[in-house]
Amino acid sequence: MSRSAQPIRLLLVHGSRLNAAAWIPLEEALLGRIVCDHVDLPGHGLASDEPFTMPRALEAVGDAVRALEPDRHRVVLAGHSPGGYVAMEWAADNHDVLAGLVLMGSTAQPSSRLAAVYRAFGSALRAGLVDERRASSIMETDAASLRRIIGARTAAAVIERGPGLAAIPDAWDAVIDGVDLRSLSQIDVPILAVNGEFDQFRVGEGRARRLRQDLEIVHVAGATHFAPMTHPVPVARAITEFASALPS
Repeated sequence: MSRSAQPIRLLLVHGSRLNAAAWIPLEEALLGRIVCDHVDLPGHGLASDEPFTMPRALEAVGDAVRALEPDRHRVVLAGHSPGGYVAMEWAADNHDVLAGLVLMGSTAQPSSRLAAVYRAFGSALRAGLVDERRASSIMETDAASLRRIIGARTAAAVIERGPGLAAIPDAWDAVIDGVDLRSLSQIDVPILAVNGEFDQFRVGEGRARRLRQDLEIVHVAGATHFAPMTHPVPVARAITEFASALPS
Protein backbone atom coordinates (compact mmCIF):
# COMPACT_ATOMS: atom_id res chain seq x y z
CA MET A 1 0.00 0.00 0.00
CA SER A 2 1.39 3.41 -0.94
CA ARG A 3 1.99 5.93 1.82
CA SER A 4 -0.76 8.22 0.48
CA ALA A 5 -3.26 5.34 0.59
CA GLN A 6 -2.57 4.51 4.22
CA PRO A 7 -5.37 5.53 6.58
CA ILE A 8 -4.79 8.38 9.03
CA ARG A 9 -4.87 7.79 12.77
CA LEU A 10 -5.04 10.79 15.11
CA LEU A 11 -3.41 10.41 18.53
CA LEU A 12 -4.70 12.95 21.06
CA VAL A 13 -2.61 14.01 24.06
CA HIS A 14 -4.57 15.91 26.74
CA GLY A 15 -3.49 18.90 28.80
CA SER A 16 -2.83 19.21 32.51
CA ARG A 17 -5.74 18.81 34.93
CA LEU A 18 -7.57 16.75 32.30
CA ASN A 19 -7.25 13.24 30.86
CA ALA A 20 -8.24 11.29 27.75
CA ALA A 21 -11.96 11.77 28.51
CA ALA A 22 -11.60 15.48 27.75
CA TRP A 23 -11.47 14.59 24.04
CA ILE A 24 -15.06 13.30 23.94
CA PRO A 25 -16.47 16.43 22.21
CA LEU A 26 -13.71 16.54 19.59
CA GLU A 27 -13.82 12.79 18.94
CA GLU A 28 -17.57 13.05 18.38
CA ALA A 29 -17.05 15.93 15.95
CA LEU A 30 -14.43 13.90 14.06
CA LEU A 31 -16.52 10.73 13.97
CA GLY A 32 -16.69 9.35 10.45
CA ARG A 33 -13.83 11.57 9.25
CA ILE A 34 -10.72 10.58 11.20
CA VAL A 35 -10.14 7.63 13.50
CA CYS A 36 -9.02 8.96 16.90
CA ASP A 37 -6.97 7.41 19.66
CA HIS A 38 -5.90 8.93 22.96
CA VAL A 39 -3.49 8.45 25.84
CA ASP A 40 -3.43 9.34 29.53
CA LEU A 41 -0.26 11.11 30.58
CA PRO A 42 1.32 10.09 33.90
CA GLY A 43 -0.50 11.59 36.87
CA HIS A 44 -3.78 11.78 34.93
CA GLY A 45 -6.75 9.51 34.28
CA LEU A 46 -5.94 5.82 34.27
CA ALA A 47 -2.29 6.69 34.92
CA SER A 48 -3.05 8.90 37.94
CA ASP A 49 -0.98 6.70 40.24
CA GLU A 50 2.22 7.58 38.34
CA PRO A 51 4.17 10.78 39.06
CA PHE A 52 4.44 13.13 36.10
CA THR A 53 7.92 13.43 34.63
CA MET A 54 8.85 14.51 31.14
CA PRO A 55 10.72 11.25 30.36
CA ARG A 56 7.71 9.19 31.42
CA ALA A 57 5.31 11.43 29.48
CA LEU A 58 7.44 11.05 26.35
CA GLU A 59 7.53 7.31 26.88
CA ALA A 60 3.73 7.17 27.17
CA VAL A 61 3.34 9.06 23.88
CA GLY A 62 5.90 6.84 22.19
CA ASP A 63 4.13 3.69 23.35
CA ALA A 64 0.81 5.03 22.07
CA VAL A 65 2.27 5.96 18.67
CA ARG A 66 3.83 2.53 18.25
CA ALA A 67 0.51 0.90 19.14
CA LEU A 68 -0.99 2.64 16.09
CA GLU A 69 1.49 0.83 13.81
CA PRO A 70 2.95 3.81 11.93
CA ASP A 71 4.22 1.46 9.25
CA ARG A 72 0.56 0.76 8.36
CA HIS A 73 -1.01 4.13 9.19
CA ARG A 74 -0.20 7.79 8.73
CA VAL A 75 -0.09 8.95 12.34
CA VAL A 76 -0.93 12.55 13.19
CA LEU A 77 0.08 13.49 16.72
CA ALA A 78 -2.04 16.17 18.39
CA GLY A 79 -1.73 17.71 21.83
CA HIS A 80 -3.41 20.38 23.94
CA SER A 81 -1.62 22.72 26.38
CA PRO A 82 1.12 20.71 28.20
CA GLY A 83 0.09 17.73 26.08
CA GLY A 84 0.96 19.81 23.03
CA TYR A 85 4.40 20.57 24.42
CA VAL A 86 4.99 16.91 25.21
CA ALA A 87 3.89 16.05 21.66
CA MET A 88 6.23 18.72 20.27
CA GLU A 89 9.21 17.34 22.17
CA TRP A 90 8.43 13.78 21.14
CA ALA A 91 8.01 14.80 17.51
CA ALA A 92 11.35 16.63 17.50
CA ASP A 93 13.13 13.29 17.97
CA ASN A 94 10.67 10.97 16.22
CA HIS A 95 9.10 12.94 13.36
CA ASP A 96 10.17 10.28 10.88
CA VAL A 97 7.24 8.09 11.96
CA LEU A 98 4.67 10.91 11.88
CA ALA A 99 2.62 12.38 9.06
CA GLY A 100 1.86 15.62 10.90
CA LEU A 101 1.70 17.44 14.22
CA VAL A 102 -1.20 19.48 15.66
CA LEU A 103 -0.62 21.86 18.57
CA MET A 104 -3.65 23.20 20.42
CA GLY A 105 -2.99 26.01 22.86
CA SER A 106 0.74 25.25 22.74
CA THR A 107 2.46 28.08 20.85
CA ALA A 108 3.75 30.16 23.80
CA GLN A 109 7.34 29.75 24.94
CA PRO A 110 6.89 27.80 28.21
CA SER A 111 9.65 29.76 29.96
CA SER A 112 8.10 33.11 28.99
CA ARG A 113 6.46 35.55 31.42
CA LEU A 114 3.60 33.04 31.77
CA ALA A 115 5.97 30.68 33.59
CA ALA A 116 5.99 32.67 36.83
CA VAL A 117 2.19 32.58 36.98
CA TYR A 118 2.01 28.82 36.45
CA ARG A 119 4.83 28.11 38.90
CA ALA A 120 3.16 30.22 41.58
CA PHE A 121 -0.17 28.52 41.02
CA GLY A 122 1.50 25.11 41.12
CA SER A 123 3.28 25.86 44.37
CA ALA A 124 0.07 27.05 46.02
CA LEU A 125 -1.81 24.02 44.73
CA ARG A 126 0.86 21.60 45.95
CA ALA A 127 0.72 23.15 49.42
CA GLY A 128 -3.07 23.09 49.48
CA LEU A 129 -3.44 19.47 48.46
CA VAL A 130 -1.15 18.19 51.20
CA ASP A 131 -3.28 19.99 53.80
CA GLU A 132 -6.16 17.62 54.59
CA ARG A 133 -8.31 20.49 55.78
CA ARG A 134 -8.04 22.24 52.42
CA ALA A 135 -7.64 19.38 49.93
CA SER A 136 -11.28 18.39 49.68
CA SER A 137 -12.41 21.99 49.23
CA ILE A 138 -9.82 22.53 46.50
CA MET A 139 -10.98 19.41 44.66
CA GLU A 140 -14.63 20.42 44.90
CA THR A 141 -13.80 23.89 43.61
CA ASP A 142 -11.83 22.40 40.74
CA ALA A 143 -14.69 20.07 39.80
CA ALA A 144 -17.11 23.01 39.74
CA SER A 145 -14.64 24.99 37.64
CA LEU A 146 -14.31 22.13 35.15
CA ARG A 147 -18.08 21.88 34.80
CA ARG A 148 -18.26 25.61 34.10
CA ILE A 149 -15.38 25.66 31.62
CA ILE A 150 -15.75 22.46 29.58
CA GLY A 151 -19.38 21.54 30.28
CA ALA A 152 -21.03 19.20 32.75
CA ARG A 153 -20.95 16.09 30.54
CA THR A 154 -17.25 16.27 29.66
CA ALA A 155 -16.28 17.32 33.18
CA ALA A 156 -18.14 14.34 34.64
CA ALA A 157 -16.27 11.97 32.31
CA VAL A 158 -12.92 13.56 33.20
CA ILE A 159 -13.63 13.33 36.93
CA GLU A 160 -14.76 9.72 36.67
CA ARG A 161 -11.64 8.70 34.73
CA GLY A 162 -9.35 10.41 37.24
CA PRO A 163 -8.55 14.12 37.03
CA GLY A 164 -4.95 15.27 37.08
CA LEU A 165 -5.27 18.16 39.51
CA ALA A 166 -2.46 16.93 41.77
CA ALA A 167 -0.13 16.53 38.77
CA ILE A 168 -0.40 20.18 37.69
CA PRO A 169 2.71 21.44 39.56
CA ASP A 170 4.98 18.67 38.30
CA ALA A 171 3.57 18.80 34.76
CA TRP A 172 4.08 22.53 34.36
CA ASP A 173 7.50 22.48 36.01
CA ALA A 174 8.55 19.76 33.56
CA VAL A 175 7.24 21.71 30.57
CA ILE A 176 8.74 25.04 31.66
CA ASP A 177 12.12 23.49 32.38
CA GLY A 178 12.26 21.01 29.52
CA VAL A 179 10.53 22.46 26.45
CA ASP A 180 11.63 25.19 24.06
CA LEU A 181 9.76 26.38 20.98
CA ARG A 182 12.99 25.95 19.04
CA SER A 183 12.01 22.29 18.85
CA LEU A 184 9.61 23.35 16.08
CA SER A 185 12.54 23.86 13.72
CA GLN A 186 13.62 20.23 14.23
CA ILE A 187 10.30 18.68 13.19
CA ASP A 188 10.29 17.71 9.52
CA VAL A 189 6.53 17.24 9.07
CA PRO A 190 3.70 19.75 8.54
CA ILE A 191 2.51 21.45 11.73
CA LEU A 192 -0.88 22.98 12.49
CA ALA A 193 -1.48 25.29 15.45
CA VAL A 194 -5.05 25.73 16.65
CA ASN A 195 -5.63 28.45 19.23
CA GLY A 196 -8.74 29.95 20.72
CA GLU A 197 -9.30 33.60 19.89
CA PHE A 198 -8.87 34.46 23.58
CA ASP A 199 -6.24 31.85 24.41
CA GLN A 200 -3.47 33.30 26.58
CA PHE A 201 -0.99 31.01 24.81
CA ARG A 202 -1.39 32.96 21.58
CA VAL A 203 1.33 35.27 22.90
CA GLY A 204 3.98 33.04 21.31
CA GLU A 205 2.51 32.77 17.83
CA GLY A 206 4.95 35.31 16.37
CA ARG A 207 8.00 33.44 17.58
CA ALA A 208 6.53 30.12 16.54
CA ARG A 209 5.97 31.48 13.04
CA ARG A 210 9.53 32.79 12.85
CA LEU A 211 10.83 29.37 13.82
CA ARG A 212 8.53 27.65 11.32
CA GLN A 213 7.54 29.93 8.46
CA ASP A 214 5.34 27.17 7.06
CA LEU A 215 3.40 26.86 10.34
CA GLU A 216 -0.33 26.88 9.70
CA ILE A 217 -2.25 28.77 12.39
CA VAL A 218 -6.02 28.63 12.86
CA HIS A 219 -7.88 30.82 15.34
CA VAL A 220 -11.17 29.59 16.78
CA ALA A 221 -13.54 32.54 17.09
CA GLY A 222 -14.92 33.13 20.57
CA ALA A 223 -12.89 30.32 22.15
CA THR A 224 -10.49 30.34 25.08
CA HIS A 225 -7.63 27.99 25.89
CA PHE A 226 -10.10 25.10 26.03
CA ALA A 227 -11.22 25.37 22.40
CA PRO A 228 -11.01 21.60 21.67
CA MET A 229 -13.58 20.95 24.40
CA THR A 230 -15.82 24.03 24.04
CA HIS A 231 -15.66 24.54 20.26
CA PRO A 232 -15.07 21.03 18.88
CA VAL A 233 -16.71 21.57 15.48
CA PRO A 234 -14.35 24.30 14.17
CA VAL A 235 -11.36 22.53 15.74
CA ALA A 236 -12.40 19.28 14.03
CA ARG A 237 -12.80 21.13 10.74
CA ALA A 238 -9.28 22.57 11.01
CA ILE A 239 -7.78 19.17 11.81
CA THR A 240 -9.69 17.43 9.02
CA GLU A 241 -8.58 20.00 6.43
CA PHE A 242 -5.00 19.78 7.66
CA ALA A 243 -5.00 15.99 7.51
CA SER A 244 -6.53 15.90 4.05
CA ALA A 245 -3.76 18.14 2.72
CA LEU A 246 -0.86 16.15 4.16
CA PRO A 247 1.64 15.11 1.52
CA SER A 248 1.94 11.45 0.61
